[in-house]
Amino acid sequence: MRRATVVGLLLVVGVGLALSGALAGPPGGPPGGPSPAEEPEAATVSEGSLIAVDGDYRLWPYTSRSRSVEGRTLAINVVVHADAAATRTAIERGTAADWEETDRAESAATADAERVRALVERDWADARSSTRYGYVEGPGGGTWLTETFELHDGTYLGVRDHLRAYESPDGAYTAIQAHEEYYDWFRLRHTVPGIDDPAVRLEDEFIRGAVDAEVRREYRGIEGGWSDGWLSVIELASLATVAGALLRRRTRAAAVDLAGRSRREAARHAGAALLGAALGAVVVGVRAAGVGLELAYPALPPKAIAGPLYLVLAVGLPALVVARSRECDPTAVALAVVVGVGAGFVLDFAALGVAVPPALVVHRAALLAALGAVAAGRAAGDRPVLGAGLAAWAVGLALPLAGVI
Repeated sequence: MRRATVVGLLLVVGVGLALSGALAGPPGGPPGGPSPAEEPEAATVSEGSLIAVDGDYRLWPYTSRSRSVEGRTLAINVVVHADAAATRTAIERGTAADWEETDRAESAATADAERVRALVERDWADARSSTRYGYVEGPGGGTWLTETFELHDGTYLGVRDHLRAYESPDGAYTAIQAHEEYYDWFRLRHTVPGIDDPAVRLEDEFIRGAVDAEVRREYRGIEGGWSDGWLSVIELASLATVAGALLRRRTRAAAVDLAGRSRREAARHAGAALLGAALGAVVVGVRAAGVGLELAYPALPPKAIAGPLYLVLAVGLPALVVARSRECDPTAVALAVVVGVGAGFVLDFAALGVAVPPALVVHRAALLAALGAVAAGRAAGDRPVLGAGLAAWAVGLALPLAGVI
């Protein structure tokens, strides 16, 4: 291969990885979101950031990774004027969503959930997530709260709506942080594309009359945490009238048909086309296998499933390229690898039905360029290009694991 082509290919990889890191958000948070380090630091929650909701306790409208404002994450976007038991019953009795609970539910809410299980005969399983704290301030001072209960609709290794609920100490209201999240295989953690859609889905069910409730929006000037300043407020008429579906089941269709790809290629490039199709199938298959194993073995920790499947992507993809590119035309196999893996990425995100942050799009493009270099170097017998492609792939995997992306 011409050295100019090699230099250009490596520049694409390097610039892509640099841009993906520059566009990425803080480690553990949503890409593109505000960094806690950029927020004004304060030892305590400031008076001006508290909002009045109901009862004696004012609310700090955010969640936090720690019992401090420095750990601020996402904004509270829904408030239900009812205690946690009534709020939880309203959600769990919805027939249009497969809601699952966490293992940190308070005892009173758990007892209520048992009554709900007996009524609707559903098989509730444990869910897992990181702890986030809420904050309220009342007559006796400020109090940091842990989640009263958590619910999610979807799968840990796929995409889900995730609700964290915090009951005020006097039971006057339940503050909810609702967000959408999907598992990103190259970050080995969840990515949050936004918080608006899950709140709207909850809100819409009440607006359409699924339960006897009043729904309104109040502008509270909430800044940061992906908030648009508005708060969805729901008034439940009574627990006895809470019935029907509050949150509709996700409906998505993802058709994965990569077997026909080789038939559309010229005969002399059939090997390259089959390699591209196989690589794309691996990308899509990892997601399908992860979700399938999670549903089949709910007691197994999701990360115990994700670890081996991550190795399939991290090691299996370049190994397959090295093993199957040798007899192919360098240009054809590089193109087939980029198209095949790129199609796998697109189908994976399309099946999840989520918005992809720009930083991750750039990162995936850089990974494609790295694999394309591996394929071209192997097919041409050019060891420097092969080594450079493998090095770029390793860097591309290391950056998100290190929290840079």
